[in-house]
Amino acid sequence: MKHSPKQMPEVGVHPKRVLSPSEQKSLATTAAASAIINDETHKWESKTARLKALRLAKEAEEQAEIAARPPAAPKAKKTSRPAVKAK
Repeated sequence: MKHSPKQMPEVGVHPKRVLSPSEQKSLATTAAASAIINDETHKWESKTARLKALRLAKEAEEQAEIAARPPAAPKAKKTSRPAVKAK
């Protein structure tokens, strides 16, 4: 007895799995936790980028101030006199 093409399942096609209520709840909890974690990670990364940009701007400003100042005149070296011995 041969099957008609309508009765033969296609190769590689699986019936959809029905999730139990506990599995559905677990998936919903996992999705919510992932969303919270991703949101916190995004906030942390944006704060880090903002602070890094501020730090780099401050360092560039300090370097510009240092470059704008004329170099300090070299200090005169102190001449040491030999100590005179008391007689």
